[in-house]
Amino acid sequence: MRTFVLGMAVVLGLSVTPTFAGQGSDRTRAAQQALKDKGFDPGPIDGIDGPKTDAAVRQYQEKNDLAVDGRLNDQVLDSLGLHGKTAGGHFDKAGNAVSTDYSKGGHDIKTGAKKLSKDVKTKEIGNAPVDFGKNVGKGAAKIGKGTGKAAVDTVKGVKEAVTPK
Repeated sequence: MRTFVLGMAVVLGLSVTPTFAGQGSDRTRAAQQALKDKGFDPGPIDGIDGPKTDAAVRQYQEKNDLAVDGRLNDQVLDSLGLHGKTAGGHFDKAGNAVSTDYSKGGHDIKTGAKKLSKDVKTKEIGNAPVDFGKNVGKGAAKIGKGTGKAAVDTVKGVKEAVTPK
């Protein structure tokens, strides 16, 4: 039952996210307005994190001794007097969890495949299939971990998006 609920939350979150993105994020809109108020031109206040917004964020980060990456992360939002604890913030966290952990998992699988390939080419099979299996297992575990984090943050984002304020 728990797996079904988490799966449905992920599906709902992924289906709702494009709707929010198409309309522009309230969080991004608030950040654009705060940047504009502080003298950094983010372009139109439309809630869309485009190139002008990224450039304004970079300028703001440089001016305020923050890590310069052009992203509207929690550090930037806090510095602007906004807080990233919004539905959009949770969806961002979900995406980051998937991106980071899937990359780590894929790296483990790739490492195992390279070792196996090398051993097959040199005809020194030995433990290569076992090692490959272990790396696939490690990679899948990391991917599962990222999916779990994403599901939790997606549920939080959906809940905040549909809960009246």
